[in-house]
Amino acid sequence: MENEIKCPYIIFKLSGSLYCIDSRHVSTIVQQPEYNTIPAAPANVTGMFKYRDQVIQMLDLRITFGMKSIFTEYNEFEQMIDARKQDHINWVVEFERYITEGGVFSLAKDSHQCALGKWYDRFSTDNEAVMSHLRKMEEPHEKLHHSAFEVEECMNNFDGEEQKLQLSEILRLAKETYMPEILTLLDQSKEIFRSALFKEMILILDGTSWGVVVDEIVAVEDLEIIADRKQDPLVNRSSFIHNVMESDKREGLIFELNTSNLLTKLEELETTY
Repeated sequence: MENEIKCPYIIFKLSGSLYCIDSRHVSTIVQQPEYNTIPAAPANVTGMFKYRDQVIQMLDLRITFGMKSIFTEYNEFEQMIDARKQDHINWVVEFERYITEGGVFSLAKDSHQCALGKWYDRFSTDNEAVMSHLRKMEEPHEKLHHSAFEVEECMNNFDGEEQKLQLSEILRLAKETYMPEILTLLDQSKEIFRSALFKEMILILDGTSWGVVVDEIVAVEDLEIIADRKQDPLVNRSSFIHNVMESDKREGLIFELNTSNLLTKLEELETTY
């Protein structure tokens, strides 16, 4: 209709991608509160809480869309960090054996070839706090691995007591300076990642007792449908996506929720438990 009032869209994040919903379908937005789990509820119905005089059930859009839950994503990150910590503890143990007993040092000498270095080189996030913290690991991590080259140089260029003193200092720095700094930074990265990840918000849908859980609210603004992408394959494949949108204020595609189909899904869920 020509006289239809155009409402802005609420843009939010889900697992690194941008989505939106027409604001006319949302009565309010709240930060995820303390909530109670619901016995025998489907996995994507994560709980309920009281808001004003109403009990709101929570639909986790990540799980509904087949994505990892925030808890799973964080737990995997935490387990990966703990594994990389153990890698470097083991590296230093083997490094000390190499220095004191001789033989061959078979672990990674290049900081980009160990599991932590390979992960670090691939990892990216738009959260500057996380990236800024991780960049602090570059120097001590590089110095720790470079210690293996320093040992080779020392063995080639020194002998006797001088060699022993040089090797002792290289090992001391590796054990007492570089490794503790790396382990501390890795531990701190878990909390920084957790703070960046757990910003969940609830969009309470107008006229319902449901709220959808999203990672983070990005903006409220007018959007335009990308005309030549209206029949985008993603739109055709997913009953939850209505249109592909774009913004003149940010890069990338923005997927509009199909609110009608979402409400139908919520009605179906109410009959399952």
